[in-house]
Amino acid sequence: MRQLIFPMKEQYEEFLIDESKFSGFAESISFPESEEEIQEVLRTMNEEHIPVTIQGGKTGITGAAVPEGGHVMNLSRMNKVKSSVLLKDGTGRITVEPGINLMDLSREIAAAFRKNSLFWPPDPTETSATAGGIAATNAQGISRLLYGPARTYIESLRLVKSDGQVITVEKGQKLTLPSGRVIDRIDAVLGKEGITGVMSELTLKLLPKPAGIWGIAFFFVQTKEAGRFVDILRQHMPECENAAVAAVEYIDRTSMDLIEKHKGVMTKIKELPDIGEETEGMVYVELHGEEDEIELLAESLMETAMVCGSDPDEAWAVSGETDVEKLRAFRHGAAETANLYIEEVRRNDERITKLGTDMVISDMSFSDTLCNMTEGLKQAGLKASIFGHALENHLHVNILPDDHDDYEKGIALIRKWAAQVRERHGQVTGEHGIGKLKLRILDGLLSKPYIELCTELKEELDAGFVWNRGNIIGGKAGGV
Repeated sequence: MRQLIFPMKEQYEEFLIDESKFSGFAESISFPESEEEIQEVLRTMNEEHIPVTIQGGKTGITGAAVPEGGHVMNLSRMNKVKSSVLLKDGTGRITVEPGINLMDLSREIAAAFRKNSLFWPPDPTETSATAGGIAATNAQGISRLLYGPARTYIESLRLVKSDGQVITVEKGQKLTLPSGRVIDRIDAVLGKEGITGVMSELTLKLLPKPAGIWGIAFFFVQTKEAGRFVDILRQHMPECENAAVAAVEYIDRTSMDLIEKHKGVMTKIKELPDIGEETEGMVYVELHGEEDEIELLAESLMETAMVCGSDPDEAWAVSGETDVEKLRAFRHGAAETANLYIEEVRRNDERITKLGTDMVISDMSFSDTLCNMTEGLKQAGLKASIFGHALENHLHVNILPDDHDDYEKGIALIRKWAAQVRERHGQVTGEHGIGKLKLRILDGLLSKPYIELCTELKEELDAGFVWNRGNIIGGKAGGV
């Protein structure tokens, strides 16, 4: 029998950090390749009362997969497809291991359904994200306007408990907690950042691909013009019976500058035209559906953008998966290059981590939301890149500190914004999760009902306090 558990040595240091640059420590690590190997490792950990941190692709930005003691279980080698089936209603089901990433999943779906063009709708722009990681955060992706969160497309899963016991969790199964609260059992796992057990298998729901897909990037000389464009769409989104807007994403000038700086080494986008220096804001819109109706929507969007000062001759308008993927890669570049900036600053000060917001404010105009964040940065004397899901007022403000003093100012500003969001009954965390990093930054400002629910789930499903210590609800993080 092959060795499964290895001492944490220098060769495994990359597994002590994620994209947030939050780092940790551990005593041992494993790379199971099957459910049986997961069980074997867990039996050993259970006997020795050692806590376990679950990892996938380490693409998270909240430190949720970063260990603080104990054992690291990395699932990246559990990346196989177990089965697939086409249903009579035209949808499909594919059962996969949790470590399969989005890029490989897409290829496997294409191979399994050659005669039927299907896809899995959750679409975080980071294609190295894993199915298990997406489930653990209930990620939503840029097309959630049309398709909704990942939960909608996860039919069932297999969950391994800390003693090695395996249970199958399906939608519709109910879990009654000691308080009398009743929830869907699958929701005790999805979005809970690994605090209730480890997924060894997921069955995903697939949809037929839309007949057509277009992407249009509109450019605005003034930020307020971009804001006005989004505000109009929030009030009067053009509609058709067989086509719809799937994404409305905002990217600010600072983000564009960071992308342009690294563009030469970013394969998918290096052939895109340079953006004029006069451009202050970009709004990317994606359209899915029947080609003729997409064209009608595109014409309406073009007219609205022109009214708001966007030059139609400067817009990037493409159709087809290959070209749309380039614009998606550009949008992903906003997040990727913000992370690269932090990586560079950390060379001078390792105390610095990613500082990004994930807040949703539904009762303000997009223009006011953008203005409030821009003014807050100005008053604090901070730089930041701003991008995100414009139609939902769900912007990601990534603080770009020059030094640790800026870093501390950034934390103070994010806490100030979080307090304001709570007062307006918005969401302080929208889609990235809480992890260990935001638990520290936003201490006392997170949703109390959600923390109470997660605490109750932890007590009910992980009485030994084994799984992903330090995520969401905090508590003792090291070994026992």
